[in-house]
Amino acid sequence: MSITLFHLNRQLLTRALTRTGPLAIAQQKATSSTVTPDVAKYRAKSAEWLATNEKKYQRPISPHIQIYRFPFQVWSSGFHRISGLMLNGMLYTAGPLAFLATGHSTEILNYIYSMDIPSWFIFSVKLFIAWPISYHALNGIRHLAWDTGRGFENFEKISAVIFLLSFVLAGVITQL
Repeated sequence: MSITLFHLNRQLLTRALTRTGPLAIAQQKATSSTVTPDVAKYRAKSAEWLATNEKKYQRPISPHIQIYRFPFQVWSSGFHRISGLMLNGMLYTAGPLAFLATGHSTEILNYIYSMDIPSWFIFSVKLFIAWPISYHALNGIRHLAWDTGRGFENFEKISAVIFLLSFVLAGVITQL
């Protein structure tokens, strides 16, 4: 469907530039005295450029997500939002569960230990819980620094450092 729309738009654009559509011909007949040779030459050059450009590059008219490379700052902003959503999900899930488990925490921990869950799985679950906390906290500190006007010079490096440091901090938290 998008190919059909692309060809339809190309045809309409070509007709508009060369003034070969039925409406354009009727308008030219009505106002033929206003179409100077320079305007006709410009229209012909525009149509020729359009045909040549389309054949030469064979690319979409606007930047497409397949050819556009997002800067790291976009990914950092997205991760900040996702980590905030993860924290909200944990708050609304773990909060009521902690309320229900009041007074029974030793029984629950003994039950979890009796299941013989592999240590790598426990570590990865703890990391999954700790990473949003550390990333969101470190990124929040960066945003507080931005509010004072600092940190805009090397924002891509700072974003990468915060991303890596959040995993290190989450690893430290999981070892506690």
